[in-house]
Amino acid sequence: MASSPKGLRLLKTLEQIKNTPSFDATAVLKRVKLHSASDGVLKGSFTIEPSMCNLGNTLHGGHIASLVDVFSFYSQLSHPDGRLSWTTNLNIIFVGSAKEGETVNVESKPVRSGNAAIVETCLYGCNGNLLAKGTATFVAGHEKYQQVFKDGFNFNVQETD
Repeated sequence: MASSPKGLRLLKTLEQIKNTPSFDATAVLKRVKLHSASDGVLKGSFTIEPSMCNLGNTLHGGHIASLVDVFSFYSQLSHPDGRLSWTTNLNIIFVGSAKEGETVNVESKPVRSGNAAIVETCLYGCNGNLLAKGTATFVAGHEKYQQVFKDGFNFNVQETD
């Protein structure tokens, strides 16, 4: 899937965010290769590093939860109705495992967009097996909050293609 114009602007912004000391950058974005962003769908992949693993050398559920939350948030920003939002609910079903060194593919897609967005994020192992499926619910910030990315990263969340 090719990125939309808004998705391309978001991917450029995410490259800037990677250079900040934020949790999003250090825990997730610096470790994920982003492939595309368009209409609320964000795709990427990563290779499981030792620091992402539990004592059994498999991908830790806490890392999965962080990835689902961060990926879901940015995915909904690529949607024409995307807004800077707060996570109000995060639900994850863990159904498989992957070991250190394996590649994991991640895809987030909208279930509902706008001021009360819901995003579904799935993680797939190298052979395509489902590892985890998460659903995140967001509530949009006030209009003043929508300026944060425009002021800090020159990304206007309200600008459509």
